[in-house]
Amino acid sequence: MAKNKITDVTRRHIADEMTIGKLWYHGNQTEPDFLARLYDLKSLPSRDYRYTNAYDDIYQHMVNNNDWDEDWIYSDPRINLLHSDDEIYLRFLSATIHPRVRTNSDDVSKLVEIYNKHLAADGFEIAQTDEISGKPIFSGRQKAIGQAQLVAQKVEIKRYLNTAYVNGKINTMTDAIHKDTDLAIGTAKELLETTCKSILRQKGEAISSDWTLPQLLKATTNALDFKPKEADDPDKAEKAIRQILSGIGTIVQGVGELRNGYGTGHGKDANFKGLEIKYAKLLVGVVSEIAILYLATNGETAELIETTPI
Repeated sequence: MAKNKITDVTRRHIADEMTIGKLWYHGNQTEPDFLARLYDLKSLPSRDYRYTNAYDDIYQHMVNNNDWDEDWIYSDPRINLLHSDDEIYLRFLSATIHPRVRTNSDDVSKLVEIYNKHLAADGFEIAQTDEISGKPIFSGRQKAIGQAQLVAQKVEIKRYLNTAYVNGKINTMTDAIHKDTDLAIGTAKELLETTCKSILRQKGEAISSDWTLPQLLKATTNALDFKPKEADDPDKAEKAIRQILSGIGTIVQGVGELRNGYGTGHGKDANFKGLEIKYAKLLVGVVSEIAILYLATNGETAELIETTPI
């Protein structure tokens, strides 16, 4: 098992600040109900001979009697939060600020500040990665240059194309940047295709199965209104904007070539080596910004059309 990078010192500092601020980890839930979100308490043993599982044990001592120390979860061998795997610890922190656990937005902000202040020393952070009913959902991760911007793009795209299919594509694309650059590139192209086809379908425009990705993008550009409503000279401004957008076609052509040469969906030699992370990050960032621009200009949630890769 790999050595934890989030030290027990960091974890203790976080626990102490939570206690001082009376920001109890379980929020509006009982401790056993909260922990059951993360652990199979019914299969864990009881420390009290009167019970057969951890859920009943914890309920008795932290709900009925409340006779254990507040920080028992850090030393209890069944949870052992002080030395648990980094992934489990980050899931724990993220769960403490989930909308179903904590409804006070001020308390959520305080906890995120506490977490990130101490996690930064070990190279980790808690950041918003999604939302539910307009409320943020957080996840823990190692800090990486440009990662915050990618996550922000991901959340914004979901506001326009909020379906399980698209959410899965966005999660795959952003998560794969540091693990599988080929997958990140291939999925980025698929997301762009989905964005364009969804907008065109909503506007009742014909879509040819023979179109290349640049042709698909051009059709989407022509279908959208890019005239600034508050510019001094809207016509002149629109002409300049469309001139800029025409250059995106070159970028998209590069996206297609990268996908064909380095992305998923094409057979490769056993000794094939993918692109470096920095190029996958650039591609995903560019594709995300293009998608956001077109979806925001479209102005409404586009009806999803799952794509057959070009």
